[in-house]
Amino acid sequence: WPMESDTYGGSWLYHFENNLVSLGFVIGLDYSNPHLSPFDEMQRFKTHPKIRELLEGGRRVAYGARALSEGGLQSLPELVVAGGALIGDCAGFLNVPKIKGTHTAMKSGMLAAEATMEALAGESVSPVPSSYPQRFRDSWLYEELHAVRNIRPAFRWGLFPALAINAIDTFVFRGKAPWTFGHHGADHAQMKTVNNALPIHYPRPDGVITFDKPSSV
Repeated sequence: WPMESDTYGGSWLYHFENNLVSLGFVIGLDYSNPHLSPFDEMQRFKTHPKIRELLEGGRRVAYGARALSEGGLQSLPELVVAGGALIGDCAGFLNVPKIKGTHTAMKSGMLAAEATMEALAGESVSPVPSSYPQRFRDSWLYEELHAVRNIRPAFRWGLFPALAINAIDTFVFRGKAPWTFGHHGADHAQMKTVNNALPIHYPRPDGVITFDKPSSV
């Protein structure tokens, strides 16, 4: 909520000290309705009674937006280049169903550092931390991402089929199903034309719980 069932997304809400709350909203960029605004969907999300009651009487401290790599194992690029390595979200190590990546970023950084030290300590110094990909495949990081690799791609068949498929994948096979789903192509290719999509009418922000873009940046 508040998105339509054919749009992939999720949210988070964390409580911190000093009465602080962090909340966020994530929407897959393969959404089909060109009228959809991720920013405004988040504003509507905050109007849910259970969310609103946590925000009333408070004030907005900060706002931010960014893009996430949600392709998982099926979309990983080449992890090493001469003089460098891709780690964290740059590599696509986000645990998509949990919307968590801090721990995977830290672990991948440790693996890349170990590979770099190995490359520099050898008799013939190499500019490429070539052992990093194998270190990744041998780590718990790979196991974690492998266990959830099918969660996101399953939504290509719709919400309820995806829930059924992912329940089997997660609770029966424990993430070790004998299949791996591919993605359904480029995200932008899923978007309809304006003439073939229903308009979305977002409520005017109240400046207390919901806000506009100019005041948020």
